[in-house]
Amino acid sequence: MNRKFLKKWSPRLAIVLVAMIVLYATLVANPTNAFNHKVCTSWQMVKNKSFILSHRQFSENIIDTAYADNVTEQQAKQVPVLMYHYLVPKSLNKEPGNKSVMNVEDFEEGMDYLHQEGYYTPTLQELEQYVNGEITLPKKSVVITFDDGYENNLVYAYPILKKYNFKAAVFIIGSKTQENNEPFDPARKSFLTKAQMEESKDVFEFHSHTYNLHYKGFEKCGSTYAAGLDAKLLKQDMKQMKEFGIDTPYFAYPYGNKSTQMMYYLREEGYRMAFSVRQGFVKPGDNPMKLNRLTVTTGTDLSILLHPPDESLE
Repeated sequence: MNRKFLKKWSPRLAIVLVAMIVLYATLVANPTNAFNHKVCTSWQMVKNKSFILSHRQFSENIIDTAYADNVTEQQAKQVPVLMYHYLVPKSLNKEPGNKSVMNVEDFEEGMDYLHQEGYYTPTLQELEQYVNGEITLPKKSVVITFDDGYENNLVYAYPILKKYNFKAAVFIIGSKTQENNEPFDPARKSFLTKAQMEESKDVFEFHSHTYNLHYKGFEKCGSTYAAGLDAKLLKQDMKQMKEFGIDTPYFAYPYGNKSTQMMYYLREEGYRMAFSVRQGFVKPGDNPMKLNRLTVTTGTDLSILLHPPDESLE
């Protein structure tokens, strides 16, 4: 009887199973409503778990270092990593509502505040050692970063930082780097040249913001994300960036978009620390591949940003 049942129903069950798989795949590929989106995101979570299990040498929680309770009052319990982008004089700022565009006057005011308050600006290597629990940092420590590699960072930020003996990290887009050093025009978007990068290393350190993946081009669950989430593109891009001459262990995710797979492939290529755009401070024991930063733009009051009521933005 069991054989007759199986003979009769097995083909039908197989058809139903195939139909369910096709339906599920369709919902994942074409999330047109809230239900479909939930199905898709759930499927992405399953794929992430499967990826971790199939790559046992990789752990998303890379560091399991508990913060030491014996930190003195003169040592940092957490460190803010400031994120800047585009600088322009207030008189030329045509996008006052754009959070990626900052008035030079506000930037200088912020740096003056840090100087007056006695802040120290660690390098990314020092920050990595701090996150790993290998060193302590002064209580008043702040890491300064710029994304994209605009020429105005050199023209406006460099002399201000140099005046105060501050250090900063610039995450450049390799393909945007200019070949020739044309006369600077503050009204035109321009990027650093290799020569300018070399000349400003007494203040700036340069790291990867991808070679050419700073654009939205990866489709997932009905939304478009940074192209770097595409593993094939990322692998080729990392190779290009190193050939370009930026071969350091530090990285900033375009638009802050990241994934378990992306972190894995970055680590495979020697990247040890990467920055998101998630608002918050950096602490010892944090996952070094998804560190927080603090967005700074026109009107930001650093005295408030660096000292929130509960001393944490998380």
